[in-house]
Amino acid sequence: MSHDWRLRLDDLIESAEKIGRLVDGKDLETFQLNEAIFDAVLFNLQVIGESVKGIPAEIKAEIPGRDWSLPARLRDLIAHHYFDLDAGLIWHTASVEIPKILVDAKILKEKYQA
Repeated sequence: MSHDWRLRLDDLIESAEKIGRLVDGKDLETFQLNEAIFDAVLFNLQVIGESVKGIPAEIKAEIPGRDWSLPARLRDLIAHHYFDLDAGLIWHTASVEIPKILVDAKILKEKYQA
């Protein structure tokens, strides 16, 4: 594999941390009105979704209860159905779900750092 899965995990963590900084102190209305922030979050959600696809299933299975297919499916939704995105869903994902994914990703990183 040309891009080691641990590098994908690093990409996921980096993008999740960026999203955290982008949404910090904002509410849904502010988020929706700021196109630059909205677009930056969308881009980083795509990075997270693509990164998840590159992490082996047996590694992801070590986090019980985490449905790793959701970020990948959201990535596909953003990429292929960008014209029909629900800002509320994106906001919820960025402000509620991504912090949880970040915690899980950091657990995996801690376990598998070289």
